[in-house]
Amino acid sequence: MKIAIFGGSFNPVHNEHIKVAKGAIKELNLDKLIVMPTFISPHKKNAEIISTEHRLNMLKLAFSSEKAVEVSSYEIDKGGISYTFETVTHFKNLYPSAKIYFMLGSDMLENFPTWKNPDVILDNCTLLLTERRTGEFNDDALIDKIYSLYGHRVERLKVYGETISSTKIRTQYKLGLSLDGLVPKSVKDYIVNNSVYESDVYYEYIKKVLPIKRRIHTAGVITTAIDLAKKLNVDVKKAELSALLHDVAKYEDINNYKGAEIKSDLPSDIVHQYLGEYIARTKLNVTDSDVLLAIKYHTTGRANMTMLEKVIYIADLIEPSRKFQGVEKLREEINKDFHVGFKVCLEEIIEFLKLCGKEVYSLTLDALKGEIYE
Repeated sequence: MKIAIFGGSFNPVHNEHIKVAKGAIKELNLDKLIVMPTFISPHKKNAEIISTEHRLNMLKLAFSSEKAVEVSSYEIDKGGISYTFETVTHFKNLYPSAKIYFMLGSDMLENFPTWKNPDVILDNCTLLLTERRTGEFNDDALIDKIYSLYGHRVERLKVYGETISSTKIRTQYKLGLSLDGLVPKSVKDYIVNNSVYESDVYYEYIKKVLPIKRRIHTAGVITTAIDLAKKLNVDVKKAELSALLHDVAKYEDINNYKGAEIKSDLPSDIVHQYLGEYIARTKLNVTDSDVLLAIKYHTTGRANMTMLEKVIYIADLIEPSRKFQGVEKLREEINKDFHVGFKVCLEEIIEFLKLCGKEVYSLTLDALKGEIYE
């Protein structure tokens, strides 16, 4: 008997989860695939997780037609932090003669040695790597690392997952954007009918002032900023709010804001960063100075930028809907080493502006100088 455990927050379950699950069932000829939402993940202790009832209900809807799938509430019923070594031990005791796989992505495999009791996990199951096409991780090196540390081979799933995150889905929903192609219709209807993800005053304001195309960009900036913030130990909530409001003034007329003290000789394409900070501070009552500065310098950068400011600057530049020539190179540089990549991004932007005959604002030059001499 062959069983795979597919765990996660599933907040919400999406089409890539379903694709990978079906691929595992077919490729490994599984007798059972146990899909199991965590109660509290040790890797996402501060994450904003919706109720267990909603996550279970959406999973049951998503996998209702898959006979080999069992949606398990084991970790939810157990409560507390969901440690993988306890989960795989439980199912190995339940199915002692079965070969048990535990499915995980490259990012999780990279951090596997830091998990609680990794040796117990490997004594009770085989790790099954579900890869993505991003190229962010050297999966061969990760597999070799696990073998060298524990003497256990990691198996690969040949079904590649695409980069769709639950963060993106939640963000798009709160921005009033379509979820088509991201989640099954049954899950989309459930989210809508049960108001699963509630927006706040900031999301509601952005929905009113930005057209769909700019909201798509904003959703990409939010998702990218959150991902970067998690990797760089930057405050995720501040990153989300800064990204959400970074273009709040994109379509505003500065003449309608007489109290905004903004220089009249600024290049037209950077006025919105200063006006955005003013609107966030005076109209939306944002008081966090870190967030306000991230909005204020998201286009030009400046000398001595904070990590939050850098995250928003980069997220605005490389978010998924950006299609300019060379953007893939910049994404690769940021993925390899954020600090080196940040300098490369500044250099590329300055070179691009010069080639286009556009003015390079002094703050951007100051930002690059700061990176060179840091």
